[in-house]
Amino acid sequence: MKELVKYSLYDYIRSNKYFPPVSTYFIFIFVFYTYKPNPVISSYAITALILYIVSVWLCISILSLDAPIQKQMIILHLKSRNRYYLSKLMSVWLVAMVLTVYAFLYPIVFDMFKEPVTLTTGFVSLTNHILLATLGICVASLFSKGLMDNPVNSYGGLSLIVILSIAALGIYNVLPPTFQNIVWILPPSVITQTPLSNWSGENISDLSIFPFVWIIIYSLLLVVLFLKLAKRK
Repeated sequence: MKELVKYSLYDYIRSNKYFPPVSTYFIFIFVFYTYKPNPVISSYAITALILYIVSVWLCISILSLDAPIQKQMIILHLKSRNRYYLSKLMSVWLVAMVLTVYAFLYPIVFDMFKEPVTLTTGFVSLTNHILLATLGICVASLFSKGLMDNPVNSYGGLSLIVILSIAALGIYNVLPPTFQNIVWILPPSVITQTPLSNWSGENISDLSIFPFVWIIIYSLLLVVLFLKLAKRK
């Protein structure tokens, strides 16, 4: 499985399909921090949300690399369809972690914040980036080429889900109380935005942990669902 991750990353880099999503995020971070100083927590919250979108893009591009025959040969060699797909998701996750490190360190290295990044705010912000990147990967996996043969359904459905998940807070506020809980079926990409915007950054105990835990649970459920659907496919 480790070798397959290396192969997938090598194949991805060689294909040059990494360039659009990676360069887009690099440029976004550069432009976002053009003006300074910036608030630490809210700035990191925004770059984490954008990373969620870029991770969706990364996942779709990596999972579409292998041709059907090539994929079947690798699965036969591994003797496990789950190992094949998990290695692919791990490959996407590693690329997303490179972007996470960049988004976290860039404003610190170039002194873009109006206050220092403490250990507490740094830990929470970095965790938020990692969780939202993971969520984006898991969401995109359900709309990948391996599960959907029709590109229109794949990209159209994924775009709709991503847009709805980002607009979840607004949708929740306009729905009648009876239907507001429907929003919980959407990917919780913005669930950490409100807690972080209201957090002073001084003590983790003052921050609600549930949104972060819910992202973990939701992502795990999506991975399980993805593996089951991939096996049937």
